[in-house]
Amino acid sequence: MKDIAAELDLSVSTVARSLADSPRISRETRLRVAAAAERLGYVVDLAARAMRSGTSSIVGLIVPDIRNDFYSTAAKAIADCCQERGHQLVLAVTDDDPVLELEHLRNLRSARALGFIIIPSVTPAQETLRLMRTTPHVQFVRNCDRVESDWFGIEDAQAMRLAARHLIELGHRRIAYIGSTIAISTGRDRLEGFRATLREAGLAVDERLVKAGSCDSEFGYAAMQEILAEPERPTAVITAGARMSIGAYDCARAANVAIPSAMSFVGFSDSPTLRWCGEGLTTIALPIRELAVTSTDFLFRKASPDWKGANPCRVTLQPSLLVRGSTAAPCAISEPA
Repeated sequence: MKDIAAELDLSVSTVARSLADSPRISRETRLRVAAAAERLGYVVDLAARAMRSGTSSIVGLIVPDIRNDFYSTAAKAIADCCQERGHQLVLAVTDDDPVLELEHLRNLRSARALGFIIIPSVTPAQETLRLMRTTPHVQFVRNCDRVESDWFGIEDAQAMRLAARHLIELGHRRIAYIGSTIAISTGRDRLEGFRATLREAGLAVDERLVKAGSCDSEFGYAAMQEILAEPERPTAVITAGARMSIGAYDCARAANVAIPSAMSFVGFSDSPTLRWCGEGLTTIALPIRELAVTSTDFLFRKASPDWKGANPCRVTLQPSLLVRGSTAAPCAISEPA
């Protein structure tokens, strides 16, 4: 700013106010200062600004895995919202490691971040929970009930109800399930939605066909291997996670399982990958961008000095079923008598 002031024969305070777009400075002077700043390569000292204001322009997004199309789509939508408001999104990936998650939160707090959006790990550390209680944030998709905070998610039980009802209506009675651990809210709610739908249809849940574990494709592959090793295979399988859907489908194809004639398959999330598999996978589509934009808008309002929110806000959006070529009536029903 001293260089700009010297070149334009202005005071440093006038330059500072011009760069801050103060109405106290004439438009002509502000334009001259802006042109000189551009020419001289002036960069705003964000650390100094944060010290003065108490917060920076940084917004954190903490996710377990960026390879998941769901999270990468959400990250793009959140980044767009931040850019529109003159803020910068900082992405942190935890791999569901509570130690790494805490480190990321400490760094965001140290950088005086405006706030953060978090998909919490399975077992957050006590200090992580404390930082969540004392920093503006929104829980996204997963809900850690040990922290009473605002949560934006999907109707997870309804997602599995849509999938299970579709298969039951096609005539399937022996249906397998591959989902994430019940230690997280999404895994717990999706599995309960699956179980409840089968019970309502008068069908027994064969626990040998229920696989709950990690959220990655490797687990999906291994779970499908176990299901295919059963003496009596299911006629259909539901997957309750984006990456595990890919792993389970890859395993079925590697084992030469004919989809859908030998086994119907329901995926999760509507990534381009699922559209390109064979005739396309029947899947649960999620309103990812809408959820991301809604939660980001809420975070900005929550971080405002005028915020007067009291009780935690809970917002859930509805999934939908996209029927494609991976589901059909089981062979015993579809063949003529």
